[in-house]
Amino acid sequence: MITTVLMDYDGTLHDLEGVTIRMLDGATDLTGEQLYHNWKYRVHRDLIHTRHLDRHDDTHFHCQLLFKVLGRPYNKETADDICARFEESTRLARTAPTYFPDAIPALDRIKEAGLTLCLSTGTGAEEKAETLARATGRRHFDHVFSEPKLGYLKTEKEYYTLALRETGSQPNETASIGDTPLSDIRPAKLAGIQTVWLNRRGEPTPADPEQRAHHEAADLKEALNALGI
Repeated sequence: MITTVLMDYDGTLHDLEGVTIRMLDGATDLTGEQLYHNWKYRVHRDLIHTRHLDRHDDTHFHCQLLFKVLGRPYNKETADDICARFEESTRLARTAPTYFPDAIPALDRIKEAGLTLCLSTGTGAEEKAETLARATGRRHFDHVFSEPKLGYLKTEKEYYTLALRETGSQPNETASIGDTPLSDIRPAKLAGIQTVWLNRRGEPTPADPEQRAHHEAADLKEALNALGI
């Protein structure tokens, strides 16, 4: 029985991807969708996740790799513009988020079930939680976890073991819901937590068994159903 839910933010509650795609339109001759696809899959997942995990949050390094995978000479002015657009989309996630239609109803459902609900994200967690509280008039989160607060990256098992300690929850009674297998699924599984991969875009199941969740869902309603909430 699940008593505690660790809820991711970007890509799970907030449509960071959609906002970023719109932000990237006009940055190059590629569409925002094309540019973002190359950034996310060919750079972030294929290169950063496999060879340069220590540069996970280095936007400028991502840009250097982006030019390489596109087979184009590096252009600093264009790279700076792309990085600025990513930074702006990240700022909007904290200050003016675009919540998915199923986001607030799912949070309400978790709270009405009497469960402990935690925001589980990388950075800007406190501001994101405050923005949500202002938008809904309700404080949904019992705990707000971030990398700076816990002292570990969300890709590390220790992030989740410390979250368990903070909430006083048992791993087998805790669930992590998120859209990124490397940070929402793999380390949570290593900590013994139940996992739900929120696969809104119908992506292929990860090849790495450690990144495969206990459950896969197309939206948050389906995710909560899978957990019996």
